[in-house]
Amino acid sequence: MNNEEVDKAMEELSEMGQRFQKVIDAMEKEQEEYWNSLTKEQQLMAFCAMSRRIVDGEIKQKGSYRYVLYDVFGFGPEAYMPAQVAGYLSIHNAIFDAEHEADLLKAFAKFHGLGEDAVTKFYESSKI
Repeated sequence: MNNEEVDKAMEELSEMGQRFQKVIDAMEKEQEEYWNSLTKEQQLMAFCAMSRRIVDGEIKQKGSYRYVLYDVFGFGPEAYMPAQVAGYLSIHNAIFDAEHEADLLKAFAKFHGLGEDAVTKFYESSKI
């Protein structure tokens, strides 16, 4: 690719990014307008119903991002991107289960022939 082709490709990529951002902005505007159209009581009811589903899917069932969206909330693939843009994937990734992580570390150590005492020492030394 010569410089002219690279410049044209970069311009097209920039335009595509701008179009995508416009779609996201319009989607967020529509969602916020809907939220603001609800009474405080309706907002609280929606918030509580949503929180209950997140606790069920994330904390109790320890489901994946897709599992919670599709199986707990009952959405389809059309929910993946809007939920991600709204920040749900960040919430999902921020939920940390120390016991599950320790089990994964122990399985890793066992697979690589390391003793469980090395894992325990590492795990204990990493606590803040």
